[in-house]
Amino acid sequence: MLKNKFLFNFSVSYVGGGVNRLVAYAKWFNDNGGAYFIIHPFCQYLLKQFPNNQYIIVKQSKLRRLFNDCFYLKDFQKEIGTPEFYYSYGIPIYYKFGKINWFHLSNILPMCTRNIPLSLFDKLKFTCLGSRIKKNFENADVISAESNFSLSFIDDKYSSKKVLSMNGSDQELLFLNLKEQPKERDNIATVIGTYRYKAVEDSFHVYESLRKNNPELKLIIIGDEKSIPASLKTNKNIIIKGFVPREEVLNSLLKTKYYISTTHIENSSNGVSEGVFLADESYISDIGPHRELLKGMSFETLSVENLPRTMLHIKKDNISTRHLKTWDEVIEEMLLWRKNLDNSLGNSCV
Repeated sequence: MLKNKFLFNFSVSYVGGGVNRLVAYAKWFNDNGGAYFIIHPFCQYLLKQFPNNQYIIVKQSKLRRLFNDCFYLKDFQKEIGTPEFYYSYGIPIYYKFGKINWFHLSNILPMCTRNIPLSLFDKLKFTCLGSRIKKNFENADVISAESNFSLSFIDDKYSSKKVLSMNGSDQELLFLNLKEQPKERDNIATVIGTYRYKAVEDSFHVYESLRKNNPELKLIIIGDEKSIPASLKTNKNIIIKGFVPREEVLNSLLKTKYYISTTHIENSSNGVSEGVFLADESYISDIGPHRELLKGMSFETLSVENLPRTMLHIKKDNISTRHLKTWDEVIEEMLLWRKNLDNSLGNSCV
């Protein structure tokens, strides 16, 4: 029974890591009494998939998201009262909405846009959002992020509130525990994500360096086709798949020989873990979150022709699952933090 206990705000999440976390949370709470979820219209399938939860569907224009992104909360509060626990995924907490308020930093870009290739609109958007997020940290009882790198951008005066809450890695753990591993790999390299800061052209340089000793190697790019440079779209060695279902992404990685990620910045320490753990070999940019993922593993740092940045190269045989957690473990850690905080505030934690 809900009892107005938990409210999760994922109203701007419908792809990538956000929707993965949303689905995991919705599934767990569906099996454990239910919770309230504020969701994007693209996630309405959850109503049938996990019916023990209650959902509020919020449709917002880009302009409203930029200037009035929580317009719906006060009306909703009149309907259900004050939730015991309010979790906001990347949306500033403008006032003490719940008895306990948890802010999760879903994207590092609002905290750091310097030297990151972004359009002028995106720079303004993230700068504006970052200002609102920082201004309202004081309203959060907990501030979480998906890597220590991301947590480092949060002012030390909030150090007592900071919590590492990485993404669950159920698929990677499931695959690595299989007795039968793929014996044959397709002669392909795979790139996932085409946003400007993902630096697809740099990924192409890595692919070209691999192709020197493997001229039949093909490159698959998964992501928004509009963001892919025209020169790559006409290359006969590149297969552009656009947006594809998550299962297809995983199947592609299981078959791929090389996974490539040249992103300039990453929020999550395991943001590239699906590629690293499923592909035969991986070439990933040398940034803080990627080094967090590979800590304690055997990898090499190397330079690539026409690429001013160094890359990290790791083979599947050298990977370890020591830093990975299941979504159940991630959620249970969140609930333990909530319980301890609730007790410290003198509230009744059921």
